[in-house]
Amino acid sequence: MKRTLPLLIAALMFAGCSSGGAAPSGSASSGPAAEAKTISVMASQDWIKDPELELAKKFEAASGIKVDYQIIPADQYPTLLTTKLNSGESADIFMNQSGKFDIVSQLQIEKNGVDLTDQAWVSTFDAAVKDQVSVGGKVYGITIWDQSDSYAYIYNKKVFADLGLTPPTNFAEFKAVSAALLKAEITPIYEPVKDGWHHQLNFFDVSAAYDKSNPNLVADLNANKTTFAANPVFKTMIEQMKEVYDAGYWGEDSFSNEYANLAAEMASGKFAMTTNMMGRIADIVAAGKEYTADDFGIFPVPYLDNQVIAETPCGPSKFIFSGSKNVDAAKQYLAFLAEPENLQYMIDEEPSFNALPFSGLKTTYPAAMAEAIKSFKPRTSTVYQNAAVYLNPQWMDIGADLAAYLSGDMDSDEVIAKIDERRADQADAAKDANW
Repeated sequence: MKRTLPLLIAALMFAGCSSGGAAPSGSASSGPAAEAKTISVMASQDWIKDPELELAKKFEAASGIKVDYQIIPADQYPTLLTTKLNSGESADIFMNQSGKFDIVSQLQIEKNGVDLTDQAWVSTFDAAVKDQVSVGGKVYGITIWDQSDSYAYIYNKKVFADLGLTPPTNFAEFKAVSAALLKAEITPIYEPVKDGWHHQLNFFDVSAAYDKSNPNLVADLNANKTTFAANPVFKTMIEQMKEVYDAGYWGEDSFSNEYANLAAEMASGKFAMTTNMMGRIADIVAAGKEYTADDFGIFPVPYLDNQVIAETPCGPSKFIFSGSKNVDAAKQYLAFLAEPENLQYMIDEEPSFNALPFSGLKTTYPAAMAEAIKSFKPRTSTVYQNAAVYLNPQWMDIGADLAAYLSGDMDSDEVIAKIDERRADQADAAKDANW
């Protein structure tokens, strides 16, 4: 049975936690360790899961190499990582969202990363996910993250049933459902704006609706034949978000709400819907005593009448810093994490993981997630930050602009124009011939 251990969020030496379930492998493959007895891993908050900390303890016992996890608040991480890479002072292993465009423009991965193509685990790595950490035929990273999972709306089926509501299939129904919930004194949506990374998920995850508006839109954006401002669908999208916000459907405290409280707030029954990864239903159930997994369902982000849950081939990934003095030890740790029994341990013990992008593993999809994958994931659409170039590195900037727009400090045209401006700046820095 999956369970959650207390996460150690500190830039401290790893300390052991109690373990359960199938024991992780105690081997430490991939050759002899480097002389260093400690390797550092720098990651954004929420990227390191409790079972990985368990594996780090097993790795230390087997190899003598300690793993020092340095966990950084999400809103500070991108800037700090860039500073560390530019100064040559990065951790031995640094994490970043994958994306074959972004790891070049954002990380300069060919300069700052270590080629991992010859590692044994590469042969079992899912091709689509591997492609997003590869440049020029070389693999630079490993993605130990549930890429079968995607962000969608999780809703409380009991609350819906008590009010005679059904999951919305378009934006009008979404507003009607939200109005009915608010009338019943239930906050329709838990939206944690404070973290700076969550509320913009709505904008990125309706990629199928963008594709529907113009099947050539991604290709034209990537070739610099059009802009976001030239396509009204993007402005319409954020205006619909503001309509929902202004109606009070995110509640009175959305700007102070935090992602860390999402599971508990949904488990309280005070909120009826939230945007989250489908596999996180388990977190909600674990955070309270009133509900079971069967009490929650899933539907696509419904803005722009979207009815598709987009594919997410990218996710938090680990890269070895080319300037590290501990490259061999870092490779050894990645190889250890990628051993089949350790990957399976991650699936079995981490509530939000039901699969990992490596062959030969057993999945643990809950019923609601299995049904959503069957009904809403035709594998024809990719989340927009992974489809359009020079978009994913703007994630936090777009979040800040959307927050300013929702609070009345920017207008919709300004928000969209800023996206184009930053894309042009990034393309110029990358010396992109299309710009």
